[in-house]
Amino acid sequence: MSINGVFRTSVSGMNAQANRLSAVSDNIANSSTTGYKRAQVEFSSLVIDSGGGSSYSSGAVLSQTRNNISGQGLVSTTSSATDLAITGNGFFIVQDENGREAYTRAGSFVPKTVTGADGAQTTYLVNAAGQRLSTKDAANQTVPVTLPVGQVIAPTATTNTTLNMQLPSSSVANKSFVTSTTVYNKLGAAEEIKVIATKTGAGDITATPAESGEWTFTFEDKDGAIPPARINPAPAPVMFGADGMPLPAGAAIPAVTLTLADGTEVTNTFGSITQYDTAFSSEVTSNGNPSGFFEDFSISTDGVVSGRMDSGQNKVVANLKLASFSSPDQLTTETGNLFFATRESGAVKFGDVGAAGFGGILSGALEESNVDLADELSTMIVAQRSYGANSKVFQTGSEMLDLLINLKR
Repeated sequence: MSINGVFRTSVSGMNAQANRLSAVSDNIANSSTTGYKRAQVEFSSLVIDSGGGSSYSSGAVLSQTRNNISGQGLVSTTSSATDLAITGNGFFIVQDENGREAYTRAGSFVPKTVTGADGAQTTYLVNAAGQRLSTKDAANQTVPVTLPVGQVIAPTATTNTTLNMQLPSSSVANKSFVTSTTVYNKLGAAEEIKVIATKTGAGDITATPAESGEWTFTFEDKDGAIPPARINPAPAPVMFGADGMPLPAGAAIPAVTLTLADGTEVTNTFGSITQYDTAFSSEVTSNGNPSGFFEDFSISTDGVVSGRMDSGQNKVVANLKLASFSSPDQLTTETGNLFFATRESGAVKFGDVGAAGFGGILSGALEESNVDLADELSTMIVAQRSYGANSKVFQTGSEMLDLLINLKR
């Protein structure tokens, strides 16, 4: 072989180890960077065909840098509710001010208020790179998450209540049990609605099907019993079977629509209504909210961004979506812990937090870098030794070339 092959091969080895050391340097420098993914250099051989003769033609070594993007970093807690960490698969969807979409695992978001050209102020959640946390709307369009800070929230009239109730089978006739819920009219004024369940009969255990008790439901507001003209349809007595469930078996109790004084219609849906030999219990849930301001915001483990109003109610502001890729380690990286799709990574897929193939979200937490300092320092030592060995090969080749040149003397 030509002596020049020694130089070519050893130089390629030094270049490869220099790339390896560069990756180690980057990893160590970013060991405390939130959401950073470790870079690693992989080597492959480049073989030059010697033609099967007695001489050997040395090849070279090729280096390729990859990021361990799919590797989960440790999760540490913080004091900020808008700090987010993904546990499992997925990426946050973010956008810059021009609407360019990217993906990240760095969830150190903070509120930032931007004043538009018209003077209107909008509050976004932005990370350290200035990227805005975004999600997907009903039309599958990427939209930034905005927090209605300082805005007056318009009231939402109550349209539905759901009543779950357990009625004691041992109750005597004409015994009543009362539960209540707060509803809101069109102006956001709160009204208390009482639901009164009264046992009106013992039923006939010998009937077919067997009956174990009859109950009637009435409704009251602040003025007393709601007039029949404002109840549609009039609630009929409910008969319970021997199993403690309403008759006929499997049939739902018809919903009742109540009309408030201002004309707001509230539909009362009967959920789980049972009559067992145990104490009375009830739960009434309703939608709607009064007008007011948001005092604080929180993000649940299933990605629901909620605001706590000054009235004490919680109102949903946004639902976060996550992005995923079939080969996340093939994503391309850019400044700010941002990732972008490539042909090798596969097309982006979007889904709900916690859905199949998507991880969960922890609020008040951050995903740390997945760099292991001990491993990086070990790799640095190996790279240094390999670089030195390759330089020795180069030096030896240089000495052999000197001997060849000196043959003429």
